[in-house]
Amino acid sequence: MVEETSQDRILLSALAGVLAFALLGPSQLLGQDPLQPTAEPEDTIPALVGPVQPDIYVADLSVLDGLHYVGPLRNVTRRRYSYDDQPMFTPDSRSLLYTTRYVQRSGDQNEIHRYYLSSRRETRITRSAESEFSPMPIPGDRALSAIRVETDSIQRLWRFTMEGMDGEVLFPNVDAVGYYSWGSESSVLLYVMGLPPSIRIGDLTTGLTQSVAEDVGRSLNKIPNRNAWSFVERAAPDESWINEVNIGTGEVRRIVSAVGGGEFHAWTPAGVLLMALGSRIYQWDPERTGPDPSDPERFDLDPPDPDRGPDWQPIADLEDFGVTVGRITVSPDGSTIAIVGNPIQDSAR
Repeated sequence: MVEETSQDRILLSALAGVLAFALLGPSQLLGQDPLQPTAEPEDTIPALVGPVQPDIYVADLSVLDGLHYVGPLRNVTRRRYSYDDQPMFTPDSRSLLYTTRYVQRSGDQNEIHRYYLSSRRETRITRSAESEFSPMPIPGDRALSAIRVETDSIQRLWRFTMEGMDGEVLFPNVDAVGYYSWGSESSVLLYVMGLPPSIRIGDLTTGLTQSVAEDVGRSLNKIPNRNAWSFVERAAPDESWINEVNIGTGEVRRIVSAVGGGEFHAWTPAGVLLMALGSRIYQWDPERTGPDPSDPERFDLDPPDPDRGPDWQPIADLEDFGVTVGRITVSPDGSTIAIVGNPIQDSAR
């Protein structure tokens, strides 16, 4: 029998430690996409209590004979008491940028996350002392933009790398930005808060902005295959219109009456407009007539409105999922839809 020396015991302990690391390590190293952080700083934790908050859902989006179909929803955030909102697809349609809320000892704070659709993993992008929201990829630039609420509560548009680094303010003189939409690498439509709120076209090459409309809604979008944005005009308390503004000239014209006086809308790559009312999603295609009233599969619609223009066609009802639809966006390749699902009170989720 060989007597075990102190040196032998030290060597065996070291070998045991190496073996344990080798057994545990691969599960942390094999994934191609970034993993969700397992712990946050002590003063920043996801909200765990309070009222139920919206989640972000994704679904396949298909089209047959000009009519879009929404597949089963998948909840990609699953944080019942944490605010998740403002999803936006990356240009390759493979991931989502979105806003999530954290609780700090000094108060709530919004940060930007990224969700990878294929691996179903997420990573946190921004980690700053300020709040960031409304993330969006910048055209022609491997970077993202977001609204930052600065320490003095001023809200301006900022540029960050896709890793959330090297923050740089855009349009320093516009200090009440709430939402925005890129039109090109140098042009952006800015929603400026005020009484009433207004929209301005911003030119990065000059740093100047041009006011084009007032009394507008929060939803701004680039119209596919057109040199124009869409926005919502608040014509009356119960009346709103989807308008377009020409990126080059600033000229504004009406497109179609909004469903139920709503504001959140999105475009498919083929130029079909989607809107939601309650738990239902509707489409409007300028190249397509309204639904056949004799079709037994169509949803019941409100009585025709002579001022509405072309019919909105219902394409989905998400009541069975226990949500009403808030913001809505479509991937650049048209294959996926993301919605913000607000929980229906007293419904099973």
